[in-house]
Amino acid sequence: MMNARINRIVTRVVLPMLLIAATASGQGTRAIERRFTLPDHGPFVIHVPADWRQELRQPPNRLPPTITFAPGSGQPFQVLLTTIWPASKERAPLSRDRLRAVVERSAQSARAQSIERDLPLVEFQGRSGPGFYFSAPDRAPKPGEFDSLTHGIVRVGELSVTFTILTNKVQEPIVKQALDALKGALQEGA
Repeated sequence: MMNARINRIVTRVVLPMLLIAATASGQGTRAIERRFTLPDHGPFVIHVPADWRQELRQPPNRLPPTITFAPGSGQPFQVLLTTIWPASKERAPLSRDRLRAVVERSAQSARAQSIERDLPLVEFQGRSGPGFYFSAPDRAPKPGEFDSLTHGIVRVGELSVTFTILTNKVQEPIVKQALDALKGALQEGA
């Protein structure tokens, strides 16, 4: 009698909840290709979750654009990418050591606002070059501000792509999705 009752509860309550959860979690993880044509530098291509909406801010005078991703719905977050290219064709992309130094300076600046005093750099390998980042929880976020920052830079072809991921503590999967997207990004024609 008790086993039959448990089976009915599982069938009527638990299984439908599991199906809904599986469907919901699967929708946010399907990645699609996003392409951004850069002035005189070909397309920048990145695969991000399908439900992320995008905005491209292109400053005047053919300067590097900033790409912003945000959720289509749900809890807010922002992923900001700025694609920076060498000043001239004769200049090489930033070296691994130079990328690291740029991120280290950013980490030193972020320490003043962070709960953590030690903000170790994490190195990763992108599709066409090295990258570095750090994460910093905000000591005193104001109402409506994000409480977690992940910031870094990765080489993508000839580009140095700086990134800032702004989330709240419960959104670690967003940071992972953004970093995975950056690891696979490419510059066509480079």
